[in-house]
Amino acid sequence: MALVLWIFGLLGSASSVWANIFEYQVDMQPLRPCELQRERAFLKREDYVPQCSEDGSFRTVQCRKDGRACWCVGADGREVPGSRQPGRPASCLSFCQLQRQQLLVSGYINSTATSYLPQCQDSGGYTPVQCDVWRLQCWCVDVEGTEVYGTRQRGRPARCPRSCEIRNRRILHGVGDKSPPQCTPEGEFMPVQCKFVNTTDMMIFDLVQSYNRFPDAFVTFRTFQSRFPEVSGYCHCADSQGRELAETGLELLLDEIYDTIFAGLDLASTFAETTLYRILQRRFLAVQLVISGRFRCPTKCEVEQFTATSFGHPYIPTCSRNGDYQPVQCQREGPCWCVDAQGKAIQGTQRQVGLPSCAEDKSCTSERRQALSRLYFGPSGHFSQHNLFFSPEERQASQRVARFSSSCPPLFRELFVDSGLLRPMVEGQDKQFPASQSLLKEAIRAIFPTRELARLALRFTMDPKRLQQNLFGGKFLVNVGRFNVSGALGTRGTFNFGQFFQQLGLPAFKKGEEFMDVAKQFSVGPDANLATKTPNASEEAMNLPLVGSFGFKINLQENQNALNFLASFLELPEFLLFLQHAISVPEDVAQDLGDVVEMVLNSQDCEQPSTKLFVPSCTAEGSYENVQCSAGECWCVDSQGKELFGSRVRGGQPRCPTECEKQRAQMQSLMGSQPAGSSLFVPSCTSEGHFLPVQCSNSECYCVDAEGQAIPGTRSITGELKQCPTRCQLQAEQAFLGTVQALLSNSSLPPALSSIYIPQCSADGQWRHVQCDGPPEQAFEWYQRWAAQNNSGQELTPAELLKRIMSYREVASKSFRLFIQSLYEAGQQDVFPGLARYSAFQDVPQAVLEGNLTQPGENILLEPYLFWQILNGQLSRYPGPYSDFSAPLAHFDLRSCWCVDGAGHELEGTQAEPSKVPACPGPCEEVKLRVLQFIKEAEEIVLASNSSQFPLADSFLAAKGIRLTNEELSLPGPFSSRETIAEKFLRGSDYALRLAAQSSEYCTSAPCSVSLGKRKVGLVSLVSPGDES
Repeated sequence: MALVLWIFGLLGSASSVWANIFEYQVDMQPLRPCELQRERAFLKREDYVPQCSEDGSFRTVQCRKDGRACWCVGADGREVPGSRQPGRPASCLSFCQLQRQQLLVSGYINSTATSYLPQCQDSGGYTPVQCDVWRLQCWCVDVEGTEVYGTRQRGRPARCPRSCEIRNRRILHGVGDKSPPQCTPEGEFMPVQCKFVNTTDMMIFDLVQSYNRFPDAFVTFRTFQSRFPEVSGYCHCADSQGRELAETGLELLLDEIYDTIFAGLDLASTFAETTLYRILQRRFLAVQLVISGRFRCPTKCEVEQFTATSFGHPYIPTCSRNGDYQPVQCQREGPCWCVDAQGKAIQGTQRQVGLPSCAEDKSCTSERRQALSRLYFGPSGHFSQHNLFFSPEERQASQRVARFSSSCPPLFRELFVDSGLLRPMVEGQDKQFPASQSLLKEAIRAIFPTRELARLALRFTMDPKRLQQNLFGGKFLVNVGRFNVSGALGTRGTFNFGQFFQQLGLPAFKKGEEFMDVAKQFSVGPDANLATKTPNASEEAMNLPLVGSFGFKINLQENQNALNFLASFLELPEFLLFLQHAISVPEDVAQDLGDVVEMVLNSQDCEQPSTKLFVPSCTAEGSYENVQCSAGECWCVDSQGKELFGSRVRGGQPRCPTECEKQRAQMQSLMGSQPAGSSLFVPSCTSEGHFLPVQCSNSECYCVDAEGQAIPGTRSITGELKQCPTRCQLQAEQAFLGTVQALLSNSSLPPALSSIYIPQCSADGQWRHVQCDGPPEQAFEWYQRWAAQNNSGQELTPAELLKRIMSYREVASKSFRLFIQSLYEAGQQDVFPGLARYSAFQDVPQAVLEGNLTQPGENILLEPYLFWQILNGQLSRYPGPYSDFSAPLAHFDLRSCWCVDGAGHELEGTQAEPSKVPACPGPCEEVKLRVLQFIKEAEEIVLASNSSQFPLADSFLAAKGIRLTNEELSLPGPFSSRETIAEKFLRGSDYALRLAAQSSEYCTSAPCSVSLGKRKVGLVSLVSPGDES
């Protein structure tokens, strides 16, 4: 973050020379309100200094510097009334939850329509895709809930652009600087951002225009320098918003970088995919390893830790060695609590005394990958080191290596033992640097970001020393290991090398001094200053505790050892063999090569517990499905994948907490931590988990829809009798609005009448036992009146009518008055009975032109103002009475009808043809239908089993609750039979599964039309998970 640049000066730690990125006039991202307020308060030494997240937003909990008083805030940093209390609050509403509460409360207090309520994740953040259930529109939002321009559409967007992609679009449209950011495949900012700078005028090099005009110049460094000789590289670490992290910028000189084997390949589509960027990025990270002890940039946790320490905040995040948040976080002299992977507090875990029990947070996709790695590659029992791993000569090798490789799963054996890489890796761990495992993971991930890049490296060279030089554009990595960076680094970066050198007793930069002069003192060699000292003095200097980049405490000797280990590691012939094995690991098991290293290093002791294999089910967004299944049992989980107590069932689907129940539990938890007198809206739920039709807060009550949104005009005081719409009426309302929206969005192709269905309710609002498709009778009356106005006298088809109506949309979008005027000009005002009484537009009363209803309680489609609202897409609620959905139907020759149960679910086998009324079953017949249904399910399982292309293995996995996608099975396309049986295993009733299993047993000794064939093992395993005989 930009303001961290000020901290060293504010704390009196500025060096004699200020190496400022503003020399390059970099397009610095503006500070956000929290950061600006924090800066001002810190300079004035105020008692309260705002606490900001890594992206510059306010933290939901704010505290005084001494931590004795804390309170909750909104997204703008304003204190939530009544939330201030001594010490840290147990929890605060997230910005999404707070916005939702405010809209709910204002909706019923002011009796106004609230067509949209923000949808929040269980963790409190905004759901990436937000939807208006009444307008049937969805759009993407950023982390602050702001709509991403151009993403609003009917239905859910297939993919939402992320922050880096959005910035890239702005730049391509001429907004912002002229150097586009480098984005990950997911659309986020890459941790390392690089650009080019003109050394003559210190201006940002116009990468967009230059790359478009001279793409060939970006293929090799030679062609680039020939075309642009007065250009240097500049790389820095970036936060999640792409802003430069203070004191991380380095000027990378291009003169001594030579062309590599990757030069001359096909032109990259983006700068981030070019050889130029990748070499600059690797060189930048190698220097980071010297000055921070990490082959990566600071993480979100580490950025927040550094800024909180610098500003003296009462809560300073604690981070693990790999930069993740520690599961337990504590405030200074205050409580402790659990956090998720993003550092957000988990509600209900705060403890004033002692530490809470926190499990390390993990994502569903990572847990699934780990489980699939066990499924595909092991563990598969205990291997004898004497007959599987070592030759007779190797048995005399180091006992530590022997212990390291005993009882390993096959994948570990293949990657590290068979490749010969195990011994040098173990020997490297004996050196004086403690983080060799994390270093390997960080380095391999950064050096080979994709498997394709590793394949190219293996294709072009089999000389490991040559490979390393190609990856770094020369002997840069070896030279950095000797602290020799002369000719490679420039002096106009933001990292303060002068201050860094002073910690070793070396002189700082002098203004205008070349970097190479200081580099000679810093390098390790015969002419180096450190080497001229006595051996003990030199060793002491190299082992002095230093403060490196971003406040990391480092040991220079350890960092040098790490660099030398990495350089020698990449030069091993065994490393090439390791790469060949690593790139063959499927991406669904290990997303990148860094994950491959992490996966095998996490199992280095090879003593994995013999627990049952569980493969979690994940949503498309990567979160846990609400229901997880394994071995015939299913249970509910929370957002962290933890099982909800008491939800596990066998042979069926558990009823997991609904949205109403989740909100109620969340608000009740928050209520317990609020000070006296504060108020929160806590929803009431039915026994089935739906929102109770009547919700009350304080002394007032109001009606809500199925989403818990207040229905305008229904407010009353507590105790008054209130008639709220039923679930049937609410579903009918939503179906009506959805049908209208569909017609307006695609008027060129009107839908078939049979595709339209609006539920019909009884007089008391319950589901009619017989339901029929087709539009309501209001639509037929409306069509007849429009057809009667056809001047030609010819029959008007629905398509022609829609076309004529849509011709009014443009004038209707301007004003209601112009819409009425255009009706009179076309002579079609008589379509609306309320206008037929006025022969000319001038006769229409002003009250009508202002939107007053002409025939209250009649057909809403023939009410001019309501029809104008429909045409403009302005309706978010049904504009008429809910009793319209109880009006009797006609035109049965155009409708098909069927029977439903009390919840509106269709009873199978009751569909009747047009003009025929279905015979709906009584209570006894309904029971018989359910019996026939589970028999049918069993038969479908049997038929799907017999036609499946994976008769034994797939059924066994499905019986264990493990459902693999076609991609995970490496199938070329969809296999309906496999999908069908997997769905039946996971969703079928317990009785149907037992019946299918028993039918298989009965048919093993004699021919039978119903047989599970080879599926018998899997089905029996599902019915009796503990018996695998």
